[in-house]
Amino acid sequence: MNRDFALKISTKLAKKLDGSKQDVEIWAYGLEIILNSVIKFLIIAVLSVFLGIFQYTMFCIIAFAFFRHFGGGVHFSTYLRCLSFGVVNFLISGEIASLDKVLIVHEILFYITLALGVAAILKWIPADTKKKPIKEKEKIKKQKIKTTVVLISWLILIIFLDKHGKDTYIPAITLGAFESLLFMTPFGYWTINEIDNFLNKIFIKTEEVK
Repeated sequence: MNRDFALKISTKLAKKLDGSKQDVEIWAYGLEIILNSVIKFLIIAVLSVFLGIFQYTMFCIIAFAFFRHFGGGVHFSTYLRCLSFGVVNFLISGEIASLDKVLIVHEILFYITLALGVAAILKWIPADTKKKPIKEKEKIKKQKIKTTVVLISWLILIIFLDKHGKDTYIPAITLGAFESLLFMTPFGYWTINEIDNFLNKIFIKTEEVK
């Protein structure tokens, strides 16, 4: 549905701006990504407000998004799966981050995330996909550098919040970063692919029954 809507808007825009068919495809692709992201964010935002974990969930999303944007990561094969997993994952993360007991173990999670970040930069970033593999050495180098900047910024923010006694949201920021980095690893790719394959089998069996 989002794809069709994006194509309609892009086609109308191309007529006004005298754009080509290639322009329509490019604009539609970009618009579809924006629409998908906005829908997912709004669903998560509304549900997190209802559950009383809005701020924690938002901090998780922000940390996740920064690492994801520059480092990459695995994707589900369909938008609906991405949407469903994203909503459930961030709401659970926000709920976990809001628990007082998490403050006791956030240092352990912090060091694990920091180590994972260094490993990801050295070994797996950019974490590309089969459809859009990244082979150019210069582009790979740039993404590693950008992700390194994000990791250092994340580290500085954690230290700042901890030293100024504002550590309430550190678990959320750490958890969001950890999850994003995890989905750049071979284990992250394997996990999502296994879920995808399992859902594909269920979908096929359901069609056969019908």
